[in-house]
This record gives sequence, C-alpha cells and structure tokens, in this order.
Amino acid sequence: MKKIDLDEYDIDIQDESYVEDDEAKVQVEPNKSSVTTALYEWMHSIVVAIVIVVLLLTFVFRLVNIDGTSMCNTLLNEDKVIITNFFYEPEVGDVVVIPAGKYYDKPIIKRIIALEGQQVYINYQTCEVFVDGVLLDEEYISSDTINKTGETEVSLTVADGEAFIMGDNREVSYDSRYFGCVSVDDIIGKAQFVIFPFNNFGYLY
Repeated sequence: MKKIDLDEYDIDIQDESYVEDDEAKVQVEPNKSSVTTALYEWMHSIVVAIVIVVLLLTFVFRLVNIDGTSMCNTLLNEDKVIITNFFYEPEVGDVVVIPAGKYYDKPIIKRIIALEGQQVYINYQTCEVFVDGVLLDEEYISSDTINKTGETEVSLTVADGEAFIMGDNREVSYDSRYFGCVSVDDIIGKAQFVIFPFNNFGYLY
C-alpha cells in the first residue's frame, strides 16, 4: 500500500471557531420611515374604528336613556338601552321607542301588543288583554292592566300601518289606552340590549 505524504499537500484548514470581533460589530439604527409608517397605520386604524362606530350609532344602533318607570320591571329608570332600526320590521312583543311630540312631549318606550288587522279587547274589570280572541299570557307586566279614565273595556281593530302599544307597568304607563294606536312609521327602533347599569346588562328577549 502506498503511503501518502501529507507534506506534499498544502492544505489550509480554516478555523471555524467563533471569535467576537468588536470592530466587526455594526450598530443598527432604527428605520425612521418604518416607525412613521407604523404610527400612521396605528392612527389610521383608530380613525377607521371611530368612523365605523359613529356610522353604526347613527344608522344602525342608538343609545337611549330610560326616563321613568312605565316599563318596569323589564326596563328600569336610568337604564341605558341600545336600539336598532336597521332593516327593522315591527313585530308583536317588540319593545320600541316612539319620538317626542306626536303622542307625548318626551320620547316613549313601550311594547307592541298588536299590529294592523289584529283585534284588541281589554277587560279593565278583570285586567285581561285579548288579541284576536286569545288571552295574552303577559309574564312581563309588573301591574294590572287598568284604565284611569273610567272605561270598563275597550275593543278595537288596529288600522293599517299602525300598532297598539302598552307599557309593562300598566298602572303608570301612558300608552295606546289613552292616545290610541301609533303609526309604525313613527317607531324609531327596537330596543335590544340593556348595557348599563352592568347589573341589568343583557338581551331583552
């Protein structure tokens, strides 16, 4: 076997061990343009979020403050409620807001009891409410359905485009028993959530 003479080969072995070279260090400066871009994107996101919230509160959701006790115990005085009118079609059982002026000097919030074409009969002696001949099971009311004008009963058919509304606290509520049916076109929106106080927070249905 032929022996290999290593001296015949001139081989340089590179030292691959790590040696820290202070002179080779490069100080990396922050890219000012990147910082500016990040700040711009952050501000842009905030502005977009604010615009979306404003549009939602203007055209989709509204915040309503409850003033009074006519909807107790469903809604309490000074509750903050979110209402919506986006593609809204009134339905029986909805809690809705009516603007000030036409029916009362302040906005009112009541529950829809009947809609166009439905027959409403109220017996004030027994405090019972019938719609289309069916006795309503009104677990949401906090007081008897009475009438302070001395009537013993009322019977009517809701006209086209109208709604018969009443508050859940019937003893104090000023509603369709006194001013008649309301136009559904006058309904601002449907109450959806109580958002304040937090102990009352929740969906209304």
